[in-house]
Amino acid sequence: MRRSHLTSFALAAGLIFAAAAAARAQDAETRWEVGGQFSALNVDNGSASVTFIPICVTAPCPPIIMTANHRASEPGFGARVGYNVNRHVTLEAEGNFFPREREVTDDVFTGGRKVQGLFGVKAGRRYENFGVFAKARPGFVHFSAGDLQGNVGCIAVFPPPPGCFGVDREGRTDFAFDLGGVLELYPSPRTILRFDAGDTVLRSGAHNVPVNALAGPVLVGVPDRTTHNFQGSVGFGFRF
Repeated sequence: MRRSHLTSFALAAGLIFAAAAAARAQDAETRWEVGGQFSALNVDNGSASVTFIPICVTAPCPPIIMTANHRASEPGFGARVGYNVNRHVTLEAEGNFFPREREVTDDVFTGGRKVQGLFGVKAGRRYENFGVFAKARPGFVHFSAGDLQGNVGCIAVFPPPPGCFGVDREGRTDFAFDLGGVLELYPSPRTILRFDAGDTVLRSGAHNVPVNALAGPVLVGVPDRTTHNFQGSVGFGFRF
């Protein structure tokens, strides 16, 4: 009888240790995540206004305020990699490229092509078929033509028209902080269908933007500022 109990105990212990080893092996095998995504960033590149007093026949001549809000939704694509510390916390890095580059006009100045890099944490709960997470990822967004710079030949013209600046479009890099949520679906144990939505907070340095005026577009400076920009993405990935 004692030998039977010892045999049963040894068998049960062996099964427990085997299950634990299998769980550790499975957990180790799915430590890493890699994938790609399509993303859309509704980005603000600067709002500005210019006040003019027009020539009129009878005084007083009311001022005219011309404004421009350079916000646009930019489509892009990118890739990401993550390391699962455990089932609840993932360290991840993501890069996105927004290739569209528009001509500079008085009401559209999106800053050219954009490159985004984010590095941070995804934390939440992973179930068998889906997962729900929050994310906090600092990083940057680089605008290939985020600023319009002056030309000496136009130094006597004020406010200077964009024709004085169009040949000198300079890059600008903003600090970014991505805050939002993530929904993941698991079609199989090793595949991920991921949906992201959040606020990409940008801290922009001073730069110049065009604003429409009575005699044509002019250039206006935008001071340092912080903006909130919605960003959403859909992606697919693998765990290994």
